[in-house]
Amino acid sequence: HLGLRLATGSADGVVRIYEAIDVMNLNHWAINGSIDVEDVDGAGFAGGALAEATLGVSCLSWCTGKFEPPTLVVGGSSGRVVVYRYSDASRQWGVLLTLPGHSRGVLDVSWSPNVGRGYHLVASCGKDGILRVYRLKRGRYGGAASQTNNKKQSASSLASSSSLELEKHQVLEKGTSEVWRCQWNVTGTVLASSGDGGVVRLWKSDFRNEWKCVSELRGDVSPSVMQ
Repeated sequence: HLGLRLATGSADGVVRIYEAIDVMNLNHWAINGSIDVEDVDGAGFAGGALAEATLGVSCLSWCTGKFEPPTLVVGGSSGRVVVYRYSDASRQWGVLLTLPGHSRGVLDVSWSPNVGRGYHLVASCGKDGILRVYRLKRGRYGGAASQTNNKKQSASSLASSSSLELEKHQVLEKGTSEVWRCQWNVTGTVLASSGDGGVVRLWKSDFRNEWKCVSELRGDVSPSVMQ
């Protein structure tokens, strides 16, 4: 619903968004905006954390909600997880929400597909061995005072004036090894994670909205097999 857009993150701490000028000719992509994400001068970091912080943006994921404005969740080598949203009024990207991050670098973030839910799910994992799921609820800029006027607006314009708030978050995995990747299924109901342990874990929410590991897929990582 956002057209052909591509977001890239780099070691200089900048996310760049490109858009195809002509959907029939994908040889030309124009830069549509940029986000200064990471503080690459190392302010506020010490020791090994400084070296990791200078690696810039490590991962990002688009929000695929049909009635949401362009929105990205970005993970950085400093451990920060931040949600950015594009404003049509200012024609700029800005910080929408800062989520609880990681003590070390973020290795992956994944925004769940939204299939008829009234909230969003975002997952992140990192070098600190933590896998976390965030539940974001929709809010409204301007609060209750603007509800009367909002009733006359279309669904798309309502979404553009909406905000996101962190409702809750849960640590699913807290191990001694790094968690490399996390990814949702097409309906956003099952989360898969993998890491240094050579195990792919599948997570699902129960009737109390608590995430539990429902399956483990183990690979043979013995030296004889890897040779």
